[in-house]
Amino acid sequence: MMFFIYLFIIFFYSCGDDSIKIEKSIHSYIDNEISGDVRIEIFNKEKPSIYINSDNLHQYDAGNTLLFGGVYADLYNDEGSKASEMYSDSAIIFTNSDSVKAVGNVEIKSIKGYTLKTDKIILYNDVKLVKSDSYVSFTSNNEDWLSGKGFWSNFDMTNFQILKPKGEMGRIK
Repeated sequence: MMFFIYLFIIFFYSCGDDSIKIEKSIHSYIDNEISGDVRIEIFNKEKPSIYINSDNLHQYDAGNTLLFGGVYADLYNDEGSKASEMYSDSAIIFTNSDSVKAVGNVEIKSIKGYTLKTDKIILYNDVKLVKSDSYVSFTSNNEDWLSGKGFWSNFDMTNFQILKPKGEMGRIK
C-alpha cells in the first residue's frame, strides 16, 4: 500500500531563468519549523484520505510531523468523498503509517450529523478508523448523546462503539 504526503510550500521563481529554483525548503527553516498556512494531504490507494490544515508545522529528525496552533482536517471515506471534519489544538502525523494523533479539544463532526468530543484520538489512515482511549462524548444525528471511555468508529461515524459507556442515553435539551 502506497501512501503519499504532499506538503504545499510556496516556491519562488527566479526571473529570466527557465528552471525552477527553490529558495526555501522545509530544511531551510530553523529547527524545521514552518509558520503560516500549512496544508498536508494524505492519500490511500490514490484517493484522498486526510487533508490537514494548521498554523504551524514542526518536522522532527525521526520524520514525524507536529502540527499546532489550530488544526483542522477533512476526513474522507473509501470512495474519496468527504466524511467528517476534525478540529484539535495539535496533531502528530506518523510518517511510517500516515496515521494522525490529535490532542487537545478534539471534535469530529461527520457529514451525517454525528459529533464526537474528546481530548485525544488517533486517525488510522490505512483502515479509515477513529480510535480514542480517553473519555468521549458522542452525539447522534437525532440528538441522542452518550458518553464513556474508549471509542472506535469509521470516518463518517455511522458505525461506532463506546467501549465503557457511562451515564445514560438521552436527548440534548
